[in-house]
Amino acid sequence: MSTHSSASPDSPSPVPPDATAPPGDAPNLRIASPNEVTRPTEITRPPAVPRPSGPADAAAVAVGGASPPPWLRTLASQLGDTLVTGHTRPGPRAVDARRAAVLILFGAGPDGPDVLLLERAAELRSHASQPAFPGGAADATDIDRVDTALREAAEEVGLDPAGVEVLAVAPPLHLQASHYLVTPVLAWWHTPCAVAPVDLAETSFVSRVPLTELADPANRVILRYAQSDLLSPAFQVHGMLVWGFTAGILDILLRLGGWERPWNHSAVVDHPPTRAVPATSPPPPR
Repeated sequence: MSTHSSASPDSPSPVPPDATAPPGDAPNLRIASPNEVTRPTEITRPPAVPRPSGPADAAAVAVGGASPPPWLRTLASQLGDTLVTGHTRPGPRAVDARRAAVLILFGAGPDGPDVLLLERAAELRSHASQPAFPGGAADATDIDRVDTALREAAEEVGLDPAGVEVLAVAPPLHLQASHYLVTPVLAWWHTPCAVAPVDLAETSFVSRVPLTELADPANRVILRYAQSDLLSPAFQVHGMLVWGFTAGILDILLRLGGWERPWNHSAVVDHPPTRAVPATSPPPPR
């Protein structure tokens, strides 16, 4: 049985005050969390969004494709440490963290390249209604974290692992709040299958979200966390508000893959949503 419902690795984690940028020479690639202020910088050029360019590509969009498209191979080759930031880099505290993995699965759909996301059930005790990549905690029977990611995806949404080609395994990220060591697994869905929630007590919704919709400035917002009044990127797609760890990775991948388009950073939404407080009626006269 999937362990994703009781302790999801797909949640934001606290950040030390000095953890403001990832290591290396890519200072704009970051994963945001509720305790980190992230104001994405403007990009200087529009992205070259992959589109079907001929009959072969059009067929691949309709039914998948045996080989990953060149843009995805390039993205996979550049992955490396780009998802690791100062606050997610494993340190001594991660020694006893529970191992987990998430599957970042790209496919070719009728609206172009897409990524598989799910939404957790509203009745869960933790991370209720939170959009996420398929994934969860490792089992003792898992050979490695690729095995973990594929098994969890099969248990959560009915994915057939035989239709998936793994392209890259990123270094694990330490999520301090949940004390998980999460390995992102990047893959290509060469033979798509029908997917849906396997257990509605865990997963309420499954969707293949086109990258063009994620990159659309109309679907991008800044999320303000009520408990800290800090900001991070988020996406409003397919009836979901994608935030936290998942949105942080998507934000990085869109930028790394050249998909990101200039968007309105002043579009701010609150999490949890702000509720109107009814005005207090004056006491009746005596």
